[in-house]
Amino acid sequence: MGALEELVAKAGGCAVIDGDFATQLEALGADINDPLWSAACLSARPHLVKEVHMQYLEAGADIIISSSYQATIPGFVARGMSVAEAEDLLRTSVKLAVEARDEFWKSALRKAKPIYNRALVAASIGSYGAYLADGSEYSREKLKDFHRRRLQVLASAGPDLIAFEAIPNKMEAQALVELLEEENVQVPSWICFSSVDGKNLCSGESFADCLKILNASKKVAVVGVNCTPPQFIEGIISQFRKQTKKAIAVYPNSGEVWDGRAKRWLPVECLGHKSFDALAKRWQEAGASLIGGCCRTTPSTIRAVSKILKGRAGH
Repeated sequence: MGALEELVAKAGGCAVIDGDFATQLEALGADINDPLWSAACLSARPHLVKEVHMQYLEAGADIIISSSYQATIPGFVARGMSVAEAEDLLRTSVKLAVEARDEFWKSALRKAKPIYNRALVAASIGSYGAYLADGSEYSREKLKDFHRRRLQVLASAGPDLIAFEAIPNKMEAQALVELLEEENVQVPSWICFSSVDGKNLCSGESFADCLKILNASKKVAVVGVNCTPPQFIEGIISQFRKQTKKAIAVYPNSGEVWDGRAKRWLPVECLGHKSFDALAKRWQEAGASLIGGCCRTTPSTIRAVSKILKGRAGH
């Protein structure tokens, strides 16, 4: 049994993933109005990055994700850094998460708190579109070239998992599977898609076609969706259950919607009378093995999810 399977078993069949990083960094006073998003804090305010990891661990997260989603070598170089400095910051994203996990676990053991599991660290890799959202044409080879060095650096930095997040289309999923094989990456990976309608990827391509590619890869341990409206998640899990035997991860957005004109988040309306954590229980019952949150979810969200999934009175 691998570390991930062992963790899921210890968590009672469903492990808890952390929540949104950028929202929490802002709450701690960070300015993330930057092309690098939360990755800008890796050099400017690394102590805040570590603090966010600590908050999610305290909330009950079994898996914490590095702040490298938007961290790309070309992105850092565009800010005047050398390639070597950019690669160091990628390593730092994993190092900070590992340090937070180890310090928290040591503290939890000292307090003899059996309610926590020793968390795993997932190194985040965002899609090509997260770096360059200008609609330009690209090929599978170009996608592999873009991801290759970042994957090499992050995989060698000591994470327990690689998390490919918000993948928008079949071509990129295929490129990532091929890259994992070409580089012979030994770290277990998950590939999560994003969807706006709950039926297809953002590209309009079907989940079924993409899952066929992932099912054929022994390097991909988990499949799922993130950065997706929560009202679609239960239906997506049902689809996935019919199309894959791999573990399923879901970590949707809070349900709030960004009003670009007013430049503010609008209140959640899509959940009806149900809370995010109550929905999380339904996602577990539907067959998800890993559950967390994406945009606009917080440690409070994850604490509630952890409590309801693990049947605990609270932390």
